[in-house]
Amino acid sequence: MSPELRALAATLQALRGETDPHIVAPALRERQFARVLAFAPGVKPVISALGAPAGGLPDGIPPAVHNSSALAAAVAPLIGTDAGDCIVVPWAKVAPTGWGSAYAAALIDAV
Repeated sequence: MSPELRALAATLQALRGETDPHIVAPALRERQFARVLAFAPGVKPVISALGAPAGGLPDGIPPAVHNSSALAAAVAPLIGTDAGDCIVVPWAKVAPTGWGSAYAAALIDAV
C-alpha cells in the first residue's frame, strides 16, 4: 500500500474515533491529512492535538488539551519515528515549559 493510501486509511480511522497515536501515525506524516485530524469534528482531542503541529499549525492545539498529560503521553512514544519528526519541532515551539525534561534522552537520541 502506498504511503498516501496508508495516510488516508489512518485519517479515516481517526475520524471514526481511533485514539492510538501509532495507528494514526501515517496520517501525521502527511501534512494535508494531519490538518484534517487537527480540525475535523469527531476526531478525539489528543489525536486532533497531534494533527495540529504535524500539519504545521502548532497554535491550533486546543487549549483544553495543550497542557494535558494525555497529550504528553501521546507525543512521547512518537519521538524518533517519522510521525514524531513531523510533530516534535513544531510542538517544541508551544509545549508547556519543562515538558521535554522527562523525555530528554529520547529527544537527544532522535536528533
